[in-house]
Order: sequence, then structure tokens, then C-alpha cells
Amino acid sequence: MRLGVFERDGFTCQFCGQTLVPAELTIDHLVPLSKGGLDEPTNYVTSCRPCNELKAALPLAEFPKKINVSIEELPVHGDPVIDNADLPIQVRLLRKRIFDKVRTGDLSMTGKTAQKKLEKAFRTAFWQTPEGKALEAQFPLLPGQCRVMIPEIQTIAKDTSEFLLLVELAKSANTRNLIGTVLVKDCKIVERLRDLLNRPNTDAALRKRLEQALLRWEKEVRKRQLGGASSLRETMQ
Repeated sequence: MRLGVFERDGFTCQFCGQTLVPAELTIDHLVPLSKGGLDEPTNYVTSCRPCNELKAALPLAEFPKKINVSIEELPVHGDPVIDNADLPIQVRLLRKRIFDKVRTGDLSMTGKTAQKKLEKAFRTAFWQTPEGKALEAQFPLLPGQCRVMIPEIQTIAKDTSEFLLLVELAKSANTRNLIGTVLVKDCKIVERLRDLLNRPNTDAALRKRLEQALLRWEKEVRKRQLGGASSLRETMQ
């Protein structure tokens, strides 16, 4: 895991900008675990040892002042929305601002519900944008937590069939997180899902949700095929 984070960050300290060998680098939790920070990739950064020691367990809102950078300059890695260069920049910046507010302490997101809180804050902000309002008008029947993922889904799906399947997966919290992480633009979505279903170590709850999503998808594809090719093309527009 350590080497993976170093490679992701180009073996460069995300605070002072020095590029160093692995022996001179550490992984830092941007928001310290002792302050409620999450033990996950979006909270990991590569840090040189002096910066890590200087930061210690300081609240993140205080540390940048010591090295003359702003919270906004600190990167977010490992978030499928921010890392997706095919998404509109305004959507990615909106997502980044949510993380910035968490890092400054303006938003409190700790514990097991932190990710849900982050997603809710993002949705609330997204619906106020022109892009969000346009999606609400285009897909009024989709639940909000699914509709907000349409821009990301559109960058991944290679055809209408994959688009419909990803929409079905976005409807459940169990399968939503696969989009942009396990299910990405360069993979064959259906094949990867069936492979996941066939793995003996796949969680039972996830397996059940995958099976349900695939059944709904097959039913939707058949219905739209009967409705004509034009209706299929309109889905992704």
C-alpha cells in the first residue's frame, strides 16, 4: 500500500514538493486519525519525514500556515470524481471544495457515516448548479443519489447497454462505489461484473445486489429494444 501511494504521488512530498526515494518518504493522514480523519486513500498523502514530523497531529487547518501553502492547494487523491479527467472541471472543483471544507473543519465528517455525509453534501451543492438542474429535468424519475452519478457514468459507458447497467448499479449503496473504481472506462463492464459474481470471496450482500441489478438491466434492455433503436440512443444524451 505504501509504495502504491508513493507511485500515485510521483514519489513527491505533497507539502514541500521534494521528489525523494522511498526510504525518505512516509504516508501522512492529512486529517489526523486522532482528529477523526479517515484511514482511506483520499486522506493519504506522500510526505517527506521533516514535513511529517512538523505536521505531527496538528489540525490540518493549522499546518499549511507553517509551510506557506493553503488548504486549497493540497491535493485530493483516490476520489473517483476528482480523479476523472473526463468529467467537467466545474463538477470536479465542486467535489474538491467539499473536501476542502472538511479539511478546514467547516464540515464535520468522521466515523462510519463520513462517506455518506460527503456524498450528501456533494449532492446538495450539485443540485444548485446548472448541470445539476439540467440532470434533474432530464432524469426526473431517478433517485438523487443515482442521478448525481450520471456525468461519471457517461464518461465510463461505451454504449447504451453499459450506460443502463451502470445506472442500475448506481441505485444501490452496495454497488454504487464500484463505479469509477472497479468499473472504469477501459474495462468491459458486463464481463467484469460477471467475474465479480463468480469470485468465491465476493460478499453475500454485494452478490445479491449485483444479481438484482443485472436482472433489472436485462429487463430494461429488452423493453427498450422493443421500443425501437431511437429510444436507446436517446438514453445517453
